[in-house]
Amino acid sequence: MDGITALFTNLRDQLITLAPIVAVLGIALWFIMNSLAPVMPDWAQAAKGHVQRTLVGIIIVGGATTLVTQLQGLIR
Repeated sequence: MDGITALFTNLRDQLITLAPIVAVLGIALWFIMNSLAPVMPDWAQAAKGHVQRTLVGIIIVGGATTLVTQLQGLIR
């Protein structure tokens, strides 16, 4: 059981480092994509919805891991 706990603790520590970077990168890409929308060709406009959903998912996952870790620290 200790091995599983250590595995999840190690995974959490790695996500704490990676998640904020991914969230900020997702927000920056989303902003760039929306500001370039008027000059994008039709195929890019068609794919815009899929890319936006993917980026919003990345932002949520990146932010959620940070929030869960912060709440976990408050409970301890």
